[in-house]
Amino acid sequence: MLTRARLLAAAACLVAVSATASHQPGVPQDDRVFPIGESGSFDPIPGLTETIVEDIDSHGAIYRYEVPVNWNGDLVMYAHGFRGCIADEATGALVPLTVDNPPLRDYFLLRGYAWAASSYSKNCYDVKDGVESTNRLARIFAREVGQPNRTLITGFSMGGHVTGAAIEMFPNYRCPEGRRGRLCRRFVRVLGALSGGVKYDGAAPLCGVMGDVELFEYFADYQFGAEALAAEVNPLVQSQFPPPDNYAVTTLPLTIGTLFANNGAGFPAQLSPQGENLKNLLRVISGGERPIFEQGFPVFQPLLVSFWGADGTVDGVVSGNIYENRRRQFQLDGDPGQSSAEAILNELVLRVGRDRNVNRRRFLQLQRIPELTGFISIPVLSVHTLGDLFVPFKMQQIYAQEAAFWGRDDLLVQRATRAIGHCEFSAEELVQTFDDLVLWVNEGIRPEGDDVLDPATVANPAYGCRYTVGSTGQTPDILRTGLCPPE
Repeated sequence: MLTRARLLAAAACLVAVSATASHQPGVPQDDRVFPIGESGSFDPIPGLTETIVEDIDSHGAIYRYEVPVNWNGDLVMYAHGFRGCIADEATGALVPLTVDNPPLRDYFLLRGYAWAASSYSKNCYDVKDGVESTNRLARIFAREVGQPNRTLITGFSMGGHVTGAAIEMFPNYRCPEGRRGRLCRRFVRVLGALSGGVKYDGAAPLCGVMGDVELFEYFADYQFGAEALAAEVNPLVQSQFPPPDNYAVTTLPLTIGTLFANNGAGFPAQLSPQGENLKNLLRVISGGERPIFEQGFPVFQPLLVSFWGADGTVDGVVSGNIYENRRRQFQLDGDPGQSSAEAILNELVLRVGRDRNVNRRRFLQLQRIPELTGFISIPVLSVHTLGDLFVPFKMQQIYAQEAAFWGRDDLLVQRATRAIGHCEFSAEELVQTFDDLVLWVNEGIRPEGDDVLDPATVANPAYGCRYTVGSTGQTPDILRTGLCPPE
C-alpha cells in the first residue's frame, strides 16, 4: 500500500531524477530572444467584459485574459498556431511575438466563459514552449482572478499540438475509484506540480498537428518521393541529404520541371505524366482517398515545395535531423501490395536516418517537439478539414490509432469538415464544436463524430457532410454542402 511517507519519498526521488536528467544538448532555439511585436486590438466589449488584462510574464511571453460580467467560473485557454521563425535569413531577424484573441471571443463571453491566451515566449515550431507558456498563464489567471471550476483548452494547427501535449501531461490522469484512487490522485497531483502541468477538463484541437513529429516526416516524404519520381525519368535529378547549399537552384527546379507540365511551367496545377504519380503519392501520405483532395492539391503545392531542402532540425528547434524513412514503404494507391511503379519508387528514394538523441523523451519533461501518445484522460473533440495539405487529415488518423491502442478512444471524438484551406472553419462549425464539448464535459453526453480510419468511409463522396455547416467565404459552397445528400 502506498502510504503518505512513501508517497512523499517517491516525490522527492522524482525531483532528484528530474534534476539529474534535465540536461539536453543545446540548440539554436535556446539562445533566441524574440522581440515583442504589435498585437491586434484588445478593448473591453461593453456589456460583456468585467475584467481585461494584458501583460508580459516572467519568461517574456505576452498574455491576455478576459473575464465576463456573468462569469460562470469556467476558463478557456486558447493556444495559437505557428507564427514563423526567422523573418530575415540575411540578418537573422526573428519573427516578433504577438498574441491573438480567440475567434470565439464574443461567444465565450456571452456564454459566461473567461478566456486566456499567450503569445508564448518563443516562436518557431517550439511546442514545448507553447505548452509551458500556456500552463504558466493558467496559473497566473488562478492567482490573479481565482481558481476556475473547470478549465478547457483549444488551439489551432500547432496550437492543436500544444493542446494535445498539455492534456497528456500530469495531473491529467484518470485514476480508479475507491481508496486506491485517492492515493493515485494525490500522487498524480505531485507529478503535475513537478512537471508544471495544469489540470484540464476538456479539449478541442482544431486542424491540429495531432501526429506530432509525423508532420515533418510528411513534408520530407513528399520531397524525397518527388525527387525519386523525377529521377526515374530524368537522371539529372539527384537526391542528397543534408541538402547542398545550391539545392534551390539545382535539384528543386529540376524536380519541378520533370513532374509538372511544360518543363515546370504548369506548376502548381498542371502535371506531367510522371507527375500524376506525385499526386497519388501525396493523396496516400496525407490521409488517403477523400473528398476535396483534388481541389486542395494545386493550392498547397507552393507551400509544400517551400519546405523542400530542409536540414531536419525544424529551424534549429531540435539538435539534429529528426527525419527517418529507412523502413518506409512508399505507396501510390490504397492497395498495401507493391506495384511495379511502387517498387521502382522505393528502390530510387533516398533513405535517411534520424540522428541519435534527437528530441529525446525524459520523464516529467516535455520533449522539444512533444510526441503525443493518445493516452488521454479527458474528453477530446478534434476537427479537421479534408482539403488541408499543410497539416493533413492524416494527423487525425494517427491520433485515432494511438488513442485506440491505449483503449482511450472513448474519450476521443473526431470530425471532418469539407473545406480546402488550413484551419478553414465557419463560425457555425466552431460554435458547434465548443457547445458539444461543453455538453460532454458538463453533462457527460458524448457527441457523435466521424470514422476517420475506415478507407471506404473516408473515400465516400459525401464524407464530411455531417459536420459541415455555414459558409467560410473561401471554399465555394458547392464543394462544402452543394454536393451533400439532403438530410
